[in-house]
Amino acid sequence: MSDDRVAILGAGPIGLACALLLSTRGIKSQLIDARSLEQARQDRRLLALSRGTMELLGGLLGPAFGSVGRIFEVHVSSSGQFGATRLTGRDFGSDALGATIWYADLVQALARVADADPNIAIRRPCRVIDVEQSRDAVLIRLDDSRCVEAPIAINAEGSNANGPSCSSAALLAELDVDGLPSGTAVERFTRDGPLALLPLPAAAGARKSMIWCLDHDIALQRLAWSDAEFTGKIQAMLGARIGRVTWAGPRSAFPLVEQRRARLREHRLVYIGNAAQSLHPVAGQGFNLGMRDCVCLADSLAQATGDPIKTLSRYEAVRKADRFAISRFTGALPGLFASRRAPVVVARSIALVAFDLAPALRRNLSSILMFGVRH
Repeated sequence: MSDDRVAILGAGPIGLACALLLSTRGIKSQLIDARSLEQARQDRRLLALSRGTMELLGGLLGPAFGSVGRIFEVHVSSSGQFGATRLTGRDFGSDALGATIWYADLVQALARVADADPNIAIRRPCRVIDVEQSRDAVLIRLDDSRCVEAPIAINAEGSNANGPSCSSAALLAELDVDGLPSGTAVERFTRDGPLALLPLPAAAGARKSMIWCLDHDIALQRLAWSDAEFTGKIQAMLGARIGRVTWAGPRSAFPLVEQRRARLREHRLVYIGNAAQSLHPVAGQGFNLGMRDCVCLADSLAQATGDPIKTLSRYEAVRKADRFAISRFTGALPGLFASRRAPVVVARSIALVAFDLAPALRRNLSSILMFGVRH
């Protein structure tokens, strides 16, 4: 392709990773973000990284990767029912299935590498107010009256906060859970919604990050509970076998938005990450799916001869199976485990036991969660 810089709208982790992946393939880009780097570093979200994503980021960042909370095992069970399974790195001859990292730390590490890359230009803070497409180019109008012209534009700005809501909210808190190893994550399905516990980066001992997906009104009610009421409820949901909840930090909640674009391209504008699909947080697949979007798009553009638009249909086609499978999987799990119908209850308990007794089944599921659906 020509020396014209690809425009990337959004310089969060997905936009920055996309620019770096393009650079490794000799493609120049310019990132445009409404936030300053300091504003981006105020974001205290916790990202779940699959093993495949860790390998990708390790190749881009090297020793600048930063502090992570490694996940060696995932305990999957359903509250009040028999059956449980453990996904473990030992099934693959490796210790870690994945890790967690603070959004702010990952943005800073990626920005540091991107700033030193001559193939990457970053404009921030700079807000996009309009995107116009012509037959041969994309014209991006900025809030400072400047315009940027590019052969294609990549939307990596994330999901629309005003998009379609699933009437649910994620309740967040940090917990101390005695008896739960530091490198163990928990996916506990309750009748109210899935409850996950994740290791924290650089955290010692029993400290975990909790995300509990609930009906929006129930989440707001539980925000107002006393610490004793809240820890008592979490303990009841987890049960004594998983561990003993000894402390809960301040709680917060945010609405969940789920969307999946039917098309990944509009002429010269393409979508990646949460701009392409926002998933239910169960199984922590959203960021990992976005990273695979980046790799596929970078590979497609690297194969372009002449106008890069010729390869965008390939990107859309190759991403179809992985996006469909992961979005359907994460979308179906909460309802499946919330069902109280006797045949469903028995079937899911048997399925958990079967997974626990069959290493091949565990490996297949773990492989999809770590690396996606391969084409």
